Amino acid sequence: MKMCFIVIMLISSCNGCSCKVAFSSYISEDSANSQSASMVNRDIIIFDRTEGNYGVGYSTRTGKFTAPSSGVYGFTWTFCVDSRTTDGGPLNYGEYGTQLMAGNSLIAVLHTDTETLYDDACSTGFIIKYVSEGTEVYVRNNFEHQGKILSVNSHTRTTFSGWKL
Repeated sequence: MKMCFIVIMLISSCNGCSCKVAFSSYISEDSANSQSASMVNRDIIIFDRTEGNYGVGYSTRTGKFTAPSSGVYGFTWTFCVDSRTTDGGPLNYGEYGTQLMAGNSLIAVLHTDTETLYDDACSTGFIIKYVSEGTEVYVRNNFEHQGKILSVNSHTRTTFSGWKL
């Protein structure tokens, strides 16, 4: 009976405005390799690891954050591309375009490109946006990419994070 009461208190403490909501996710090296090999235009990018997921709004399975309550949120994503692999020609190193989506609405864009061997590139986007309860926010690829995503624990990480203000 005591355990049931604790669970009920935990669930009820995250209703409405009082809930602390924040997440920090990144792509593991294995996931970066597999997504790079199979990604096509408009695929959702899956950030399969979390450093924190307060309010439990982010899903490592779907790559989507679902707003548990309406309000103003900050979102940031850093996308890195590898300069050590090419898709053919001498200048076809890593190049990706990404879009930050809220439901079916485009809310921000980012482009990351490197054309020089051993010169990895990262780009970061940031936005503050009102998001309604239940809206899914996610990052997707927005054109046919070149090369591969760079996300290696010992080197750099491709990340997606957000928090309610």
